[in-house]
Amino acid sequence: MTLIIGIIATGFVVGLLVGLTGMGGALLMTPLLIVLYGFSPTMAIGTDLVYACATKAAGSIQHYRQKTVDWEIVKKLAQGSVPGGILGVFLIRLFDLATSFSIEMVLGTVLGYTFILVSLVMVIQLVQHNKERSIRNNMKISLRITGFLGGLLVGLTSVGSGSVFIAILILTTALSAAKLVGTDVVHAFILTLSAGAVHASFGHVDWTFVIWLLIGSIPGILLGGKLTLRIPEFILRLAIVLILFLTGIKLI
Repeated sequence: MTLIIGIIATGFVVGLLVGLTGMGGALLMTPLLIVLYGFSPTMAIGTDLVYACATKAAGSIQHYRQKTVDWEIVKKLAQGSVPGGILGVFLIRLFDLATSFSIEMVLGTVLGYTFILVSLVMVIQLVQHNKERSIRNNMKISLRITGFLGGLLVGLTSVGSGSVFIAILILTTALSAAKLVGTDVVHAFILTLSAGAVHASFGHVDWTFVIWLLIGSIPGILLGGKLTLRIPEFILRLAIVLILFLTGIKLI
């Protein structure tokens, strides 16, 4: 019973973070599954993706109702990220079967430096109060390409369905903080649904564990989604900066 309560509490905390910032789920959940609950890396990745899909579905509904989603950006990102995510799952399957080389370690380091760089860029923008940074008209192809590369990373490691793409949105759009989070959550739902389904087909998902996590995480992500409209823009962006920076340090 104590174990079940712990799993539910873990789900709530991670869900709250995802709902509030649109990122951070896999960066917490995947290591927790391995360290606290003894999952193998492959099972942790698959279980996390399915869990993330369900939590982000709840968050997507919340942001849809709040009208904090840019559907055009979601569409462009998904056109690249879904194929990339599926390819990533198949690649990690091939690496597991053919070699003992840890590609996750290399990718994690690259992600870490990327998050730190983006967080520093955001700090400069916050200090200068400069929001004139939209380049969306020139990003029709780039969003699909970056979507593919980001999806590939998610398929390989389960990390980044929120963090990688919120970094992309920060650098390529001028969305408000609430819409930044909402767009990121909806896109992450689509990506984790596709990649998680492939992992599930390989038997890389602990469904019982997913259910207990969801009991805690769905209330958490709904609460976090509501808070995005109540928290001041500056505070929410500052929180995103801190999470990106700390995530980068942790990955490195």
